[in-house]
Amino acid sequence: MKLLVLLVVLALRRMEIAWPDWLMARDRIARAQSMVVERVAGLSMPAFVQWLLLVVVPALLVALVLYWLHGFLWGLPGFIAGGLLLLWLLGGESELRQLDDLLVRGRMNDPEKLGEASQRYFEASGEPNQPGFFPGLLERIIHLDLRQLFAITFWLIALGYWAALLYALNLQRMRDAEGQEREIARVLHTALIWIPSRLLVLCMALGGNFRRVSDSITGRVWQLDSGEELLREALAGALDVPDLEDPEGLQAGIDQLEALQGLLMRCLAMWLILAAVWVVISG
Repeated sequence: MKLLVLLVVLALRRMEIAWPDWLMARDRIARAQSMVVERVAGLSMPAFVQWLLLVVVPALLVALVLYWLHGFLWGLPGFIAGGLLLLWLLGGESELRQLDDLLVRGRMNDPEKLGEASQRYFEASGEPNQPGFFPGLLERIIHLDLRQLFAITFWLIALGYWAALLYALNLQRMRDAEGQEREIARVLHTALIWIPSRLLVLCMALGGNFRRVSDSITGRVWQLDSGEELLREALAGALDVPDLEDPEGLQAGIDQLEALQGLLMRCLAMWLILAAVWVVISG
């Protein structure tokens, strides 16, 4: 049923629905964590204990609550609660819809609105007429999609809602925490993102130029890192370009964004196929 819930959530995110702010705000996870941070900030706790309270304990509590809810009415309350949790983790608006908006603004030759939308959706810096804008935007989009859509759905299907929540909360602590707590979160994030990043590279190879992608990542796949640099090299190969370089004009840059959108749609389709296979295998 997790796969069915995932498909429903992905379909809802593609629709034009006026979701509440707690499902749309970019800092929605940070807001939720901040309520706990405020309570434990005045306590002299070791960094590891604080990380446990902010990341592991909420994931375990959610696992217990969902397990309890699945015991009523054939599990329907659990499926509804799980769907709302997944919608909160992913956000109420699809990344593909956001890319659609960028493409529309670009095709209308409106670089100012394109720059504003890129900043709002993907926190991309600069303007479309500045050097490095489009290569930076392509990298930003693929990295955000890996960290959000692909990694969260991977851990949802692989282990369950609690694992998806654990991943998302730990990612937020890696962004917000300092010192030893941040280092703990970074180490766990590297471990949690390793498999999703390699699977996404594989999907990019199958959905793009397989030979180019395989040549660009030879000897680096098994390195223990977040895979973001590997993803950049794979992206250039999947789009079948020598490197992520500045396009010759606005419309050429929009062509790159359109190619990226098509690649992401193929990757998502393969991701869901792999999820279905895993559900069948795991019983």
